[in-house]
Amino acid sequence: MNESGDRTPNGGQPQKISVTRHEKNLRELRCAVAMSRFITLHHCHAGSMRDLGPEFRGPGMGEKNNPFLQIPLEFKYHVGHLGIDSGYGVQSWELEFGTQMKHLQWVNDQLSYDIFEQAKLWSRENWKSSVPVVNHLD
Repeated sequence: MNESGDRTPNGGQPQKISVTRHEKNLRELRCAVAMSRFITLHHCHAGSMRDLGPEFRGPGMGEKNNPFLQIPLEFKYHVGHLGIDSGYGVQSWELEFGTQMKHLQWVNDQLSYDIFEQAKLWSRENWKSSVPVVNHLD
C-alpha cells in the first residue's frame, strides 16, 4: 500500500488517489474494531463526525457519500447485530467500540497517503452544494 509521493509533509499539493485504488487499499486492512480479515466498508456519518463542524458535513440531497471517509468493519459491526448501520445505532456503537473519527485516524495511520486530504479533494469535485471539507488537523 505504499503510494509514492502521496503524503505532503512540506505543504505541497497532494497527489490525487482514485476511489477504486483507495477502496482496494481499505479492503487490505483488518476490521477497525476486531482486527479480523473479513470486512465490509462503512461510510462514516453522524455521531463523532458532527464534531468536526459544518465544513465536514455529509452529502447534500442526491450526492454521494465521501468514499475517503470509510472504515473497514466486520459484517456484525457494520450491519449485523452489533452494527453501526443496523438497530444498534451510531451513538451506542461509538460508546462501545470507539468513535468513527478515532477509527478514521487509525485508517489514516495505516496508509501512505492522507485520507483527510483526499476527502477534501474529492468533496471539491463531487459535492456541488457543499462547503469543501477542511483539514481537521489544521
